[in-house]
Amino acid sequence: MDQNKIPKTSVIITTFNDAEYLKRSIPSVINQTSKPKEIIIIDDGSSDNQAKEIVDSFHNHSDISIIHKKKKNGGPSSARNVGIKLAKGEFILFLDADDELLGNSLEWREEILESLDQNYASIYCSKIKLIDNKRKIKEKIFETDGKLNVCLVGRNNGIPGQITHHLFRRDIVNEVNGYNESLRFNEDFEFLLRIAKKGLFFGVNRVGFIQHMREDSWSKSDPYYAYNGVEDFLNLASNKELLPQIEIKLRRKENRLSLAKVILFQRTKLKEAIPYIDEAFDIIKPQNIKEHALFYLNKTLKKL
Repeated sequence: MDQNKIPKTSVIITTFNDAEYLKRSIPSVINQTSKPKEIIIIDDGSSDNQAKEIVDSFHNHSDISIIHKKKKNGGPSSARNVGIKLAKGEFILFLDADDELLGNSLEWREEILESLDQNYASIYCSKIKLIDNKRKIKEKIFETDGKLNVCLVGRNNGIPGQITHHLFRRDIVNEVNGYNESLRFNEDFEFLLRIAKKGLFFGVNRVGFIQHMREDSWSKSDPYYAYNGVEDFLNLASNKELLPQIEIKLRRKENRLSLAKVILFQRTKLKEAIPYIDEAFDIIKPQNIKEHALFYLNKTLKKL
């Protein structure tokens, strides 16, 4: 690494009642081969002051500027917008508290983004999911050089919809006015799709970070909250023409089928799945064996 290189990246880490993970994420940023300009920790209204205590513990061990700000709880979008307003770097990298950067992640991504024209808004990478510190899943993504195929955003083996994969130019983040704070689900998707209207993307199938996950984290979430959140995003995407209408229809169908499958899996109120399956196949008819099986299962449920 060039020791005289001017740091260019503001790393924004958001936390909410999970400050203990900062003990891993902050060192992973401090120890980068290409040092960041600053690390900005936004505490989105945690119930304690542990985040500040952890941040303070690093001040005497690093010459990197580490900023801590605690705000009233407003959700991830609100927290990231606060970080964006504080950021002074040419580039912005978002992290969640439980993410861990690989040692040269900033260096190689900065080098690529610096080599590209100014109309490139982001370089994105792949990740490793580490579940319960035991099971590793290496992600495969769709590589891009130019205009983003918006239909692939958030798809398996597609373009990462999770914001932590992306290193952005700060000026374009400001140009789109940051996050839409009205969304509580798929807010990363919506943010990326607005940026895709302004700039180009470069995506490389190379791991940049580890996402630490808990096996039960999704099972505890409310499926109706997720369903309604996705619908809010799709309504906005339709109104703002962020996605083609055929893609919006497909995602509406998938959203209904996902909720129906959760209801069926719980096996307590099977008939609650009926209207969602009906709506899904009204949007787009069954397309494969599994969907046909679900279609006929739904007919059976109606007779019970």
